[in-house]
Amino acid sequence: MGKVVSILHYSALPVIGGVELTVDIHAKLLKENNFRVNTIAGDGAPDFFIPELKSSYYKEIFQEILKGKTPANFASEVEKVKGKILKVLKASDLLIVHNLFTMHFNLVATAALTQVAKKIKTIGWTHDLSYLDPTYDLPPPGDSPLKSISNPAPGIKWVTVTNYRRELISRFFGIKKKDITVIHNGIDPYEILPPDIKKAAKKLKIFSYYPVAIFPSRLTRRKNFELAIDIISEMKGNPLLLLSAPPDPHNPNFSTYKKELKKRAKEKNVNLILFSEHCLIKDIESFYFLGDFLLITSKMEGFGLPAIEASLFRLPAALSNIPPLKEIEKHFKSHMFFDLDEKPNKIAKQIDSFIAENKTVQDRKTSIDNFSWDTILKKKLIPLIKSI
Repeated sequence: MGKVVSILHYSALPVIGGVELTVDIHAKLLKENNFRVNTIAGDGAPDFFIPELKSSYYKEIFQEILKGKTPANFASEVEKVKGKILKVLKASDLLIVHNLFTMHFNLVATAALTQVAKKIKTIGWTHDLSYLDPTYDLPPPGDSPLKSISNPAPGIKWVTVTNYRRELISRFFGIKKKDITVIHNGIDPYEILPPDIKKAAKKLKIFSYYPVAIFPSRLTRRKNFELAIDIISEMKGNPLLLLSAPPDPHNPNFSTYKKELKKRAKEKNVNLILFSEHCLIKDIESFYFLGDFLLITSKMEGFGLPAIEASLFRLPAALSNIPPLKEIEKHFKSHMFFDLDEKPNKIAKQIDSFIAENKTVQDRKTSIDNFSWDTILKKKLIPLIKSI
């Protein structure tokens, strides 16, 4: 097992908030990567519950501090909270504290953590700063406990969620920007999917490919999947041809054709996935969400409904130049057409340019490449933890 990491905040899920969600995601991802992780909070359902960490726990003490006084019981309460935290941290190698070093909601806990940080390696993960938010209108810290959020706690490794926050902390605390790490919040691109499709898509690592061409259809020869494979073989990047490919009860040659397509894909070194082999597609909308663009290479179509459905998901479409598909051309601005007798490498170049110029596709790629939790974990969070 890796390091034992404890993550501390005022509250944890099911209390809803951006920081609570971030803590939960970090904990899950680190556990999946062989770290032992404990969450610590004063509200919600953390692994370790310390009620004195709740943001509203010391209301009376805070009111005294706002009057410029240091309550007589402040030091003793700090010692009590420090003892509880250290007891929980006995087996921990690293403590990550979200927001408590820069927010005023529980100054007893902040003071306790400032002392705890002298005994265990600590990251101060900063989303917000009370003294830089005019909403809170705090008095000058003077020599009151407010100084714990206006002076940088010694020995802390600082992390912020944006370069803008890093700039603010650097100026406010007088810390060099190079000593502050920026780790953005992220997204799980699979999260919106229904559970079964999400599980299959994650296992297949669909979003590790780019671009993903989807072709929702049964495996019938008039769909001309051979050309789709040939086009994908000529495209830039690490493309995937993702077919919905549900079994065709009306086609006795379904299995034979499937084998032919798999053989062709292997010969052409094409990434081909028949999604129906991994998951039953109950809602076709979910399948569209997996693609960067729609590809239809059909020789014949009755209507061409996928070309319309794709528009609902803001997917550009590359379509064969056949009458039923051309008939809908006048209604759409994000479709391109190619002739069936064009060479696959020429069609591939056209599609490469087509999707490279599509801002929605490129924004989606940026989100997945740079802001997925998996990327943030592997490129930022794990290296930081290992370096401390």
